[in-house]
Amino acid sequence: MPNEIHVDYSSGNTLYAVIRNQDGQVWHVAGETFENWGTGGHTADDYDIALADSDGSHYIGDFDTHISGGSYSIQIFRQAGAYPANTDTLVSSRLILWTGSGELTATKILANRAVMNKVDGMIDYYDDDGQTVLLTLTPCDTVGFLSRLPG
Repeated sequence: MPNEIHVDYSSGNTLYAVIRNQDGQVWHVAGETFENWGTGGHTADDYDIALADSDGSHYIGDFDTHISGGSYSIQIFRQAGAYPANTDTLVSSRLILWTGSGELTATKILANRAVMNKVDGMIDYYDDDGQTVLLTLTPCDTVGFLSRLPG
């Protein structure tokens, strides 16, 4: 799903996002992998995800669907020069729970469709589109245990 990255910042700037995993590594866009900042001589220009100024001081961009499900940090930088640079200023950051195809939020789980399989008891929670499974709850025979697997 597009436009998972949102940030409010004054219009007329050039902003970009950088995605970090729980180990602090950054997403190398062209290599489609996480790495330590600067690996292979890479700079901010290799890690940036462009954000579009959608007017009204709101910027949007796409979370890379090549990234597997998990918890990630999105950092937003204001570009000072012609290209993203390691010296650009951090203006915002937030965490995202990514399913591999969309952001997992409490609102989506509570407001969207959930379907329970009566045979095995598994419950699938769907995204806004009603077709993409965001989360599957799987019952277990162990007392007091319920596993959660991203859809």
